[in-house]
Amino acid sequence: MSLSVGIVGLPNVGKSTLFNALVARRLAETAPRPFTTIEPHEAVVAVPDENLEKLSGLINPETTVPATMTFIDIAGLVKGAHKGEGLGNQFLAKIREVDAVVHVVRVFKDEAVAHVQGKIEPKEDIEIVNLELELGEITGKPVIYVFNCSENELGTFKLEGYPGINISAKLEEEMIDFSPEERKEYLKQLGIGESGLERLIKKAYEILNLITFYTIKGGKEVHAWSLKNGKTAFDAAAEVHTDFAKNFIKAEVINVDELLSAGGWKEAREKGRVRLEGKDYVVNNRDVIEFKIGA
Repeated sequence: MSLSVGIVGLPNVGKSTLFNALVARRLAETAPRPFTTIEPHEAVVAVPDENLEKLSGLINPETTVPATMTFIDIAGLVKGAHKGEGLGNQFLAKIREVDAVVHVVRVFKDEAVAHVQGKIEPKEDIEIVNLELELGEITGKPVIYVFNCSENELGTFKLEGYPGINISAKLEEEMIDFSPEERKEYLKQLGIGESGLERLIKKAYEILNLITFYTIKGGKEVHAWSLKNGKTAFDAAAEVHTDFAKNFIKAEVINVDELLSAGGWKEAREKGRVRLEGKDYVVNNRDVIEFKIGA
């Protein structure tokens, strides 16, 4: 399932820095000037998934494939964007194409990075961008507010009426070259259990109303798949391969926790924990599914 999330906000709030951290590489140029981003950058980002890691550890496959989502770094909006100010029409058109919006709001102070409004006023900045989106006839999209803070504000900043996620985009970008162990230790020193990026990706997955199901291909590949909540086994089969839906006979289903506790697919089947389901079965989050198909 190909769903995209657009990163928006005023110029110089840290959108490209956040994007670089998300993709774990410095793809987008960052600089302390407005409109650093003109052409949107896109990147497919893996969804953090402890269950996938555990399942992979149990199966020991040749390949492990995570569920993914696409993040798009869209240039900064300014007052009058809906009238075409600052290439606004071009940028608004791109926002219309995405399924959800990450609205980056600047909280950090840095004299070397000019603020387009001349002052740090998070609520006012939100209202400017929201008004331009409304006037540009972009309404009803799921929105996550990301407050781009300095390190010492990560655990303290709150903006009444606007629940969101506090992230230091600069810090996250600096951790790009850290090993997973180094990143974990550094976050621990800062008193943070989970990186802001992990929380953001999981939140984006949540607001898009997505669940995850898993497939195991002959013990050689463990694959996590995204699916809209409420979809059926038939829909899940189509995500894996169109022929799976076309030739669907039945699905063998087990919750990932049950599979892990049983010690494997064979053991789970012997214990009677694997269920047979038809094409109308509504897939649950964290189901492991083996599709049975005809010729």
